[in-house]
Formats: sequence, structure tokens, C-alpha cells
Amino acid sequence: MVERVPFRCWVDENVWFVQGLPPWDNVLTYGSDQKDAIHQAQDALSGVLAALLDHGDPIPEVPTPAVGDDIIWVAPDLRVMVPLWLRQTRETTGLTQGELATRLGVTYQAVQKWERAGANPTIGTLQRVARALGHEAMISFR
Repeated sequence: MVERVPFRCWVDENVWFVQGLPPWDNVLTYGSDQKDAIHQAQDALSGVLAALLDHGDPIPEVPTPAVGDDIIWVAPDLRVMVPLWLRQTRETTGLTQGELATRLGVTYQAVQKWERAGANPTIGTLQRVARALGHEAMISFR
């Protein structure tokens, strides 16, 4: 399950670079300082995940990198994280979109929409989906 992705972070001539570790090494960006570079990495990672979700493409596994001072962990934006969790959890459960829709009493198009980047299901909908997938919905702010 993709929750965070490891990136290598380095500075070269006052420019901060961040690049995902394989198979996420196609996500490469930079910033004016480390904080900006990490923010850019979150945007880039979210964009890549959104495209994978919207095209129905497989989501690569998250590697376990060697520990190092240059490794940071980047989480995608919640607008991508929620549909990503829904799709990955549904697939792990072995349900099709249609089967989940039947459990919820909605159309498969509704489930399809919730699994796309930028979907904005209500908290009540997320609770129902979580229960239908055998999970409990909890919200946490850090």
C-alpha cells in the first residue's frame, strides 16, 4: 500500500533536488531550499499517482531503501491518497468496482469516480466504504 515514497534529497550549487528511489525514480524535481524541494516532490508524486489512478494503471510497490541522511519520505496529497487507498484496499479485498458498488447500494460509476484523483467523497461515504471493505474509518491530523 502506497502511503509514503522514499526520495533521495541533495543540494548542488544552492539548488535542492529530490528524486524517488526505483521504481519511483521518474519523479524528480527541485526547489530553492529543502522545504520547497520537498513540497515540489509531494506535488510531483501526487501528479504521477493521479495519472496512474485515472488511467487504471498499476501502482508500483514502495521500496525499502537503505537508511541514510539523504533519504526523506514523501506522502502524496490527500486528494490522491484517498482514492489510492480506496482502489488498493478494494483490490486487496478481491472486489471489483461493481461488487463494491453492490455492497454499498450505488452504481459502479460512483465507485469508479471515488477511485479517481480529485474525488471528494463525504466523510459519511468514506465510513460506508471502509466498512464495506472490512475497515474502520478514522481521521487524524498531525
